Amino acid sequence: MAGAVMPVLYAMVATMITFLLTSLGACSVFFVRKNIRQNVQCLFLGFAGGVMIAAAIWSLLIPGIEAAQAQKQIGWFVAAGGFLLGVLLLLFVDYFMRKKMQKFRLRTKEQNLSKSTFMLILAITIHNIPEGMAVGMAFALAGSHPSDANLMSGAIALAVGIGIQNYPEGMAVALPLLKEGISKKRAFLYGTLSAAVEPLFGVIAAIIAGMVQSVMPLLLAFAAGTMIYVVVEELIPEAHLGEKENVGTLGFVVGFLIMMILDVALG
Repeated sequence: MAGAVMPVLYAMVATMITFLLTSLGACSVFFVRKNIRQNVQCLFLGFAGGVMIAAAIWSLLIPGIEAAQAQKQIGWFVAAGGFLLGVLLLLFVDYFMRKKMQKFRLRTKEQNLSKSTFMLILAITIHNIPEGMAVGMAFALAGSHPSDANLMSGAIALAVGIGIQNYPEGMAVALPLLKEGISKKRAFLYGTLSAAVEPLFGVIAAIIAGMVQSVMPLLLAFAAGTMIYVVVEELIPEAHLGEKENVGTLGFVVGFLIMMILDVALG
């Protein structure tokens, strides 16, 4: 009984740490001005887009292809299929908001939340699901083989890497919310909650590790599709609405480089 419980406990603790690091990133809203100038807003949006594109490539698509190949699946086929499913999901969400709810606004106590910001939060939340599952499965495997120190050290390294990557993702959710007029406390809350799925799905994956492993490559590519759709459809256009169009581009470059370096160095 204890042998079955320990992997789940490990997964819960590890994913709670990755969750808390997202919260730490979301804390950045308390160190910027409430009324953000348009050019600074564009910088934040570009930064969020850069973080999401880099995460989609190095945290999701490449690991998804490698995991599929390790399971004797056709890596490019699984990745392409999952990616298209993610895009189709957000195409449907976008269509629903445009056609069925043309004046879509997600109401908060202070302000209406625009469609673009809502979809940003949705995409990053979806992307956190397979990350939490990956950590959960790694610790489930390590907990099932306690004599193999390499498995445990690998699981810890994975959790640390994902946790550190979550820091800029927390920023990528929380900072654009300020341009919507959302209070700093509520922007911090939304940024934190975007990673709340990690502990939940990490524990689920640890419980059913054998069943989940075969579909993980598809889930990783699915999350990548949702993120890239939001960046191309929503963030990049809005990041170029300022007086200086290159501000959004520079923000994108900075976000992309930071996330790429974190993914490659910690991968």
